[in-house]
Amino acid sequence: MKNRKSIFAFFAISAAMIFASCSNLTDANVTSSSEDKNTLNIEVTNYDEVVTQASKSANHASRTIIPDSFDSTGVVFYLYGTNTSGGTFGPEKVDFTPKTGSNTIGTISIPANSAVWEFTLVALATGATAPTDEATLKDNAVLIGYSSMDMLNGDTAKFTLSPDGLTKEAEIAMKLYTEGWALPTGFTAKAGIYLLTTGADAGTDAAPTEKEVAFTDATINETNTVDYAIASFAPGTYLFKVTFEKTGSNKKFYWSDVLVVLPGKTINNAVGIPNIIGTAPTAPTAFKAGYVENSEDKFSGWYTTAFEWERGSKNENNFEIEVLEFKDADTAVTLPTSDDEWTAASTAGSHETYDSKFSSEANYESGSLLSGNTKAQLRLELGKRYFARIRAVNDAGESAWTLVALADAPAEPTGTQKFTGTTINRYRLKYFMNGGTYYADKTAADADTGGSTADKVSYHCEDSAAGTEIIKADGTPIIKKNTYTWSYWSKDGKSETASRYNEPGAAPEAYTDYKNLDLYAMFTTDASVAIFDKKSLEIQDGWITVDTGTLTGKTATIEVATETEVKWTFTPGEVKDAEGKKIENFAYDKVNFTVTKGGTTFEAKSADNVGAATEFAMSLSNLPAGIYQVMFTAHYGTTTVSYPITTTITR
Repeated sequence: MKNRKSIFAFFAISAAMIFASCSNLTDANVTSSSEDKNTLNIEVTNYDEVVTQASKSANHASRTIIPDSFDSTGVVFYLYGTNTSGGTFGPEKVDFTPKTGSNTIGTISIPANSAVWEFTLVALATGATAPTDEATLKDNAVLIGYSSMDMLNGDTAKFTLSPDGLTKEAEIAMKLYTEGWALPTGFTAKAGIYLLTTGADAGTDAAPTEKEVAFTDATINETNTVDYAIASFAPGTYLFKVTFEKTGSNKKFYWSDVLVVLPGKTINNAVGIPNIIGTAPTAPTAFKAGYVENSEDKFSGWYTTAFEWERGSKNENNFEIEVLEFKDADTAVTLPTSDDEWTAASTAGSHETYDSKFSSEANYESGSLLSGNTKAQLRLELGKRYFARIRAVNDAGESAWTLVALADAPAEPTGTQKFTGTTINRYRLKYFMNGGTYYADKTAADADTGGSTADKVSYHCEDSAAGTEIIKADGTPIIKKNTYTWSYWSKDGKSETASRYNEPGAAPEAYTDYKNLDLYAMFTTDASVAIFDKKSLEIQDGWITVDTGTLTGKTATIEVATETEVKWTFTPGEVKDAEGKKIENFAYDKVNFTVTKGGTTFEAKSADNVGAATEFAMSLSNLPAGIYQVMFTAHYGTTTVSYPITTTITR
């Protein structure tokens, strides 16, 4: 295969920006003239990609089409940022010098206080006029990256550098040829530039980028090429795709490559297209998965999993990812190592296939499975075990499957961590204080200072060997409830022996399962302390009545003639303790009453200390005929229970 002009220049450029020498690609120090107030580590998240691509031989197939390298010696960097308190920093020039050792790209001393900062790292071509403000800096930028971080809890700003979002127009002047083969009779070819995530034409409706390419028998080498030109084009990262189609056939065959358009530069590559007509794609490689830090429960019960892979060839229509959920909770997971074992495992469990329609899935997070993409994120449920595989697909067939490897996490997005078990799993461990106060230090508990009544939540990966250490009930930290002693954890808020977890006197117990675990702090029981059976706190049928119409269970019909209001009555029934004994003189701390429809609230009332019959009046003056949601919500300590009633008003 002939050498494609400057096919690796972009990565050589990136390496030059970060490193002083391409012959010894190492880390770098960042120096600055700013006053020493805080140290910031700067890390470029596409470091490995830069090193790998820059060190490839010139005639090796690359993953990108890029413009020629920068004139002169490369680029210079500027860093600036703003924080949540309104403070600003920079723009300040950053100088990189060679260094060996850690994986950190560099450090800089900046006058940034301990706050949440939004940093921007900008690269300008060497020799460009020094910027006077951020707007000028961004206008002249050739690469840009962003990072958000809390300087109180971290010291590393991670950047992925790209031209995406910059505005200085570039030029496309590519030369295309079929690289040693002639277009078969009856086939036509079209070339275009497309958005990576959606696959849509990157041009406008009035000026699309897709154009017919008039390959002839002569255009089989670099000396006989066809022009593909666009005079002015926005910088960014795109997919350049050539489509081959035979007249009268419904099959199409694609060759594609990532296209990096840098501001103010010209892409004048001579690009040879291999013969991919009728050829199935090659299997993707380096398929990884990791969990995105701090993504747990942003959507209640879910977390974000990041997938990453490398294209095996450049002729796929799209990729397919299958995610297998293991169902058997009582036996060890046997990971599939072949297609037959995958089929057997998916028969015992269940699997979901994600394809070109990936972005329309309910649990979609970001990325794409369309041609040219190598990253995708989706939300998976907490407390479940998964495995995954990927393949490439086109109109000629499918590649072999590639199983996911969990030894290393994807590089992006920032904060992606590897799964520490053998499966894709994150679970929630929640400690309910149950009316008690948590003290990290036993001395503080003795003095009754520095405690918290908030429930504690943490997230973990399955570890069937060591497990997750559970807070011990007779050690430090400690939980106190008035003068009563924290006794043990309960898995369901009950005191039966079967419900208990980590009792005092026993060896500390680690949690080695993979499912979500709720633990309730239980305290010494005596005549003045009642441990509630949480099920008995739930609102029961018959506790609520209405003076107009009919009410059956959670369905009500109210026929309105001249009435101006309806009275609902809430009467708490029998509530028992964990030993099954009735709690005398029980009262809910608060009961809320609401009437809603289509997101609009028509009534909202509440009553405190509800232990006997309590009326809630519902005004009818603003309620036309229709279906409404009447909701009673009762609160006791840390427990909240609800009782929805679908109510139809007729007139």
